[in-house]
Amino acid sequence: MNMTRFHRTRAAVSSTTMVALAAGGAMVFTVAWLLSGGSTSDSAVSEVDLFTVDQGGFDISIPSSGDLASLDIVEIRNELEGTSTIMWLIPEGSNVETGELLLRLDDNTVKKYIEDAEEKLTLAKNQLENAVSNLEIAEKRRDTNVSQAQLKIDLARLDLEAWQYGDVVSRRKTLQLNLETAEKDYARLQEKYKKSLELKEREFISQNELDQDEISMIRAKATLEQAVLAEQVYENYTYKKDQQTKQSNLDMAVEEYDRVVRREEASVNSNKSNVEAHEEGYENRQKRLEKYNEQKSFCEVFAPGPGLVVYGSSVEEWREDKPLRVGTNVSRNELLFILPDNTNMAAELSVNEALSGYVKPGQRVTVVPDAIPDVVLDGEVLQVGVLAQDGGWRDPNRRDYTVTVRLDGEDGLGLKPSMRCRGRIFIDRVQDVLYVPVHAVGREGMQPYVWLREGSGYKQHPVVIGDSSELYVVIEDGLSMGDLVLLREPDPGSITERLEEGTPAT
Repeated sequence: MNMTRFHRTRAAVSSTTMVALAAGGAMVFTVAWLLSGGSTSDSAVSEVDLFTVDQGGFDISIPSSGDLASLDIVEIRNELEGTSTIMWLIPEGSNVETGELLLRLDDNTVKKYIEDAEEKLTLAKNQLENAVSNLEIAEKRRDTNVSQAQLKIDLARLDLEAWQYGDVVSRRKTLQLNLETAEKDYARLQEKYKKSLELKEREFISQNELDQDEISMIRAKATLEQAVLAEQVYENYTYKKDQQTKQSNLDMAVEEYDRVVRREEASVNSNKSNVEAHEEGYENRQKRLEKYNEQKSFCEVFAPGPGLVVYGSSVEEWREDKPLRVGTNVSRNELLFILPDNTNMAAELSVNEALSGYVKPGQRVTVVPDAIPDVVLDGEVLQVGVLAQDGGWRDPNRRDYTVTVRLDGEDGLGLKPSMRCRGRIFIDRVQDVLYVPVHAVGREGMQPYVWLREGSGYKQHPVVIGDSSELYVVIEDGLSMGDLVLLREPDPGSITERLEEGTPAT
């Protein structure tokens, strides 16, 4: 692990601490020296003031503090529309199981809505049934009228065909027969009259007989002319009139069919639209009733899972003047409860932004709850907050990141969210190094040093420091294993040598 930036930061912090400790040590020593009459003997240094340089390892950790929290927190909000009054409420701090009743709201208003919705739903159902019946009638009427109109077309077409292939053919044959008969009869009588003239000249017949033959011929001629005229009148007038009449009847039947189809389809479509509108109205009434029934179910709030009951008014500062209690009015989406699961706890520790970059998920953590100071819980870093939080009015320049730590072994300890705690995040470990306590190292300008035992006195000895923790600092150069260093400022009489400015470690 590259700890350069961390070590420099820690070294600066440790240097400040060590200077303060050194100054404090000197002050204590001065007071003790005056009280003892100014004695400067080495016997004033006790074993606890000396440290033997050793080789080994130590953990590098970040101390922190924060609050306990639950990893599983369920928010319960009011889903009932409008404003409603609390009729019953579970005491805050209760431990509940899944399905346990937490709160009951006044449901009188919702019940009235349900009754009104049921009445309107019944009315909408009746209207829908009437509309469906009207549609069925319109469809049957359409089928009947369209069938009748089609029948008129078929009859008109049959009438036209019967006239074309029956009446016309028969009439023409009759007229043709009459014409041919008249022509032959006229020709026969004309020939007879000629013969009668010859017979009259020979005096074989009388004048009366001749006149009778002439009259017959004239009648035959008139009959022929009538037959010709009848054929001409039929072909030029009667046939055309009958043809137009028959065709007109067929065309009118077709047009009437189209009008009937359009009229009846329009009626059916209108009834269909009416049915669709009533179906939509019925569905809307049904949905509204379902919604009100759902709203009624919101009048009783049950625990979705196990947890500790915490009122929403206890966690939202702006609601401090509106505590949750029986008789209180609550609005839609208002936070009613939070249910933290006390069996799955975590610690939310604050780490300064200068050190937050060294904290990674998976690192080991120890946590000590303030309420149980003799219990040390093991944990593991779950995540590091994305945004820093300021120090508030107490320290506006401070920036801390929240580190969430999953805890192990908290079962049965009675831990609760928001309990204060102290933690230590282990970010690295150094091995096989020479080290001394951090307060054994001081600074002369930019040069770190220790008070090294030399004979019966102490000399200000330069060193090169490396990694450090809250307790120890690595000595990379300047000391050997077994050296004795003083953990405080020595008395003036025991100082054998002081550093010169710019002296490097040797």
